[in-house]
Amino acid sequence: MSLAKLYSQVVAVSLAILLAASTALAVEATGEGIDRHQALNSALRTAVEMQIGTAVASDSLVESGVLVRDEIASHSKGYISSYKILREGATADGYAITIDAVVNSKLMYSDYTTLAILQKMSGLPRLLIFGSGAGFNSVPAQSMKELVHAVSDTFGKKFQFEVIDWPMSRAKYSEIEGSMNLRKAAKFNGLLKADYVVTVELELPRDANPAIHLTCVRTSDGFKVGEVRKPIEKYVSLSGKPAEVYSRAVDAAQPEAYWASVRIARDLLENMESELDRGKGFRYTMTFLGFPELPQVSAALEDVPGFVRKEIKRQNGMNMEVAYWSTLRAENLFKRVKSALKDVGVEKFQSRMEGRNLKFRWQNPEGF
Repeated sequence: MSLAKLYSQVVAVSLAILLAASTALAVEATGEGIDRHQALNSALRTAVEMQIGTAVASDSLVESGVLVRDEIASHSKGYISSYKILREGATADGYAITIDAVVNSKLMYSDYTTLAILQKMSGLPRLLIFGSGAGFNSVPAQSMKELVHAVSDTFGKKFQFEVIDWPMSRAKYSEIEGSMNLRKAAKFNGLLKADYVVTVELELPRDANPAIHLTCVRTSDGFKVGEVRKPIEKYVSLSGKPAEVYSRAVDAAQPEAYWASVRIARDLLENMESELDRGKGFRYTMTFLGFPELPQVSAALEDVPGFVRKEIKRQNGMNMEVAYWSTLRAENLFKRVKSALKDVGVEKFQSRMEGRNLKFRWQNPEGF
């Protein structure tokens, strides 16, 4: 199923749900815990779960509906517009609280739609994620490793993007010296092979709460895909040593990393969809190593279904790197290219898919 068709079906389901729901719904929910704080959080989660239960049950497109539901519910506090406590008190097992909560259903279902699509997609883009301390009042990049890692985990583990977490991977790319920035990301993308760059900045103004600032840029042309700036709920005191202040700010920003990532992920989805709408297709990088008949291989790529255009980036002897645009998703394109190679007589070759990077190595049948 194409992304465009999938997107329209998921949106249709979500819109049907939205039409039956108001922007904000009042829900009475009870939570229990070992103390008041845990009981309140449990009540907030219950309120949100009551609203998303119908959505998960009715959306047959979401194979991993439980995962989507858990992602929404585990960040329930962000979907509660306001609440008031109706009853509370100690119990034999701890504490119980009943609340009347107003759930922001429009935001919740919007995020639900984003997560549902992400869970269904395959061959997602390869992202380079790193900290940026460019602002005058920003936390230095070297002090944000934990926050960058939290953002990377959200994109990688929760949304299944292929992520290059720069603080975790810099030893692999020893050719790139110093701190990472957008200019270096573009210059060394032959090594990094990132489809998009996501920068993470933590602003720390003197008279206001910190704010997490994420920017997503398409590596191929520097186009800004999306940007989100989200204030941190918790105030951070600027007293003390800089390292201590930075550590407190990063800790305060950790819960907001998820929300900022969801917003950027939505922008990525919309951009990918618009690529298809404009007939540009998804951009891939194909590498062919040791192939004796590169002209035949190059011509065969144009006969692959979904082909939009290609550009030979470099060719040397029997090696070739191609920028390739196709309306096919990565997994389908990978299969089609392998079939195309066999159609032109290349029977033995090794192949590997890494996100939108497709690699092929010819194996000489004569052994030389």
